Amino acid sequence: MDKKLFFIIGMLVAVLWSDLISPAVARGNAPDECIQCHTKLTPFLVEDWKLSSMAKSGMDCTQCHGSAHTNETDSKKAIMPNIKVCGTCHKEQAERFTMGKHGKAEAALSIATMGKKVKAQAPGIFDKTCATCHNGICKDGGQCNACHGSHRFSAREALKPEACLPCHMGNHPQYEAYENSKHGALYRSRGLDSGVPTCATCHMPGGDHMVKASWGFLGVRGEESDPKLSADQNTVKGAVEMLGPILAPDSFRPDMAQWTEQRNAMVEVCSQCHAGSRVRENLAACDGIVAQANHLAAEFIKSADKLKEQGVLNQKEYFWLIRDKMHAQRIGMYVSAFHQFPEGVLLELIHFKRATMALQKQQSEKITTDEKH
Repeated sequence: MDKKLFFIIGMLVAVLWSDLISPAVARGNAPDECIQCHTKLTPFLVEDWKLSSMAKSGMDCTQCHGSAHTNETDSKKAIMPNIKVCGTCHKEQAERFTMGKHGKAEAALSIATMGKKVKAQAPGIFDKTCATCHNGICKDGGQCNACHGSHRFSAREALKPEACLPCHMGNHPQYEAYENSKHGALYRSRGLDSGVPTCATCHMPGGDHMVKASWGFLGVRGEESDPKLSADQNTVKGAVEMLGPILAPDSFRPDMAQWTEQRNAMVEVCSQCHAGSRVRENLAACDGIVAQANHLAAEFIKSADKLKEQGVLNQKEYFWLIRDKMHAQRIGMYVSAFHQFPEGVLLELIHFKRATMALQKQQSEKITTDEKH
């Protein structure tokens, strides 16, 4: 009798315990049922999931999406995975990701060039431009599927330069610069498995998800020993702050110690293929392009400031002139340099020179008109 009672109690405990550790099954949304329903609703998503390493390892939908969503009427109860969800299994990658620029994607919207003032100047456009990369679905720490596309979450897919293309192009043309460099030409010729450097090779060595570079997004540094370079950088930062306050973290390195740390890390990566002395020489030349870009920008800003003071430019015209000409052309110059695309540097330089000459011509015409009156 005692044995039967013990057996019954044991069975009850087992049932209760299984309910605690497997709520999805108990509530009627077992993985097979998820697949059965979503094969009809989102068939390609299901096919991608079946090809994923997670599916092959025995994981199921509830481990990422939770178990609250059980039928077609409560889909909003499903969790939309973010970096915290991914971090339960990929702890190291998640921690490093949140320390780098990609983990600060939404916070980077508070940088001047794409912040509230830009949104106010272009209502309705902002959400389908800047925000598509910097907001996305998840607003609390970035999202892994920006590089590892849902629902396959392929590491190989994220290693390809094309994964970086949707965000790193246009007025910050890293992809175009890489594509037109010797590295890009070799990648197109030989493919991913040939050992040719890709974006991930240089910016994520060893799979490190903390993506940083010495100059940062703004192309300035907090400490600058050269007075002329420092003056140009301060002029640039002042113009950028006019667009909106620089609130985003890691927009530039605040001191030379941090700048040098990132530079040494890049030298180590490049030295796997190139002589260390040649690497430092090349990077120093690129630093020179940054300095030249900032000097051109400073001259452009001074000309624009004068036209604004003279009433030739109104505030809105001045705002977009600084945003599109000064900032975008400047970034294009040094991005092209560091990614080994000399033609890109030249094209941005020509555009910059033409824009500055146009401002100077307006200024000269204003002076002539004033003298006549």
